[in-house]
Amino acid sequence: MYKLYTYPSCPYCEKVRSSFSEMGVEFEEIDATRGTPGSDELVNLGGKQQVPFLVDEANNVQMYESDEIIKYAREHSE
Repeated sequence: MYKLYTYPSCPYCEKVRSSFSEMGVEFEEIDATRGTPGSDELVNLGGKQQVPFLVDEANNVQMYESDEIIKYAREHSE
């Protein structure tokens, strides 16, 4: 299952959430708002405070950019 680091009010995050919902992609959403544990995880994993950020542990993939995340999910989701 994917992990998706987001901010509640981020329009790019909403774009990914909506696309995942349409595709039936299961994911764990992690609030990465500054000051949260998710924020610390995000910076430790990706090196910067930018969302959306996708982690696919099964394939050792991490990526930013909503369009790239959606494209990746389309190509790799079952």
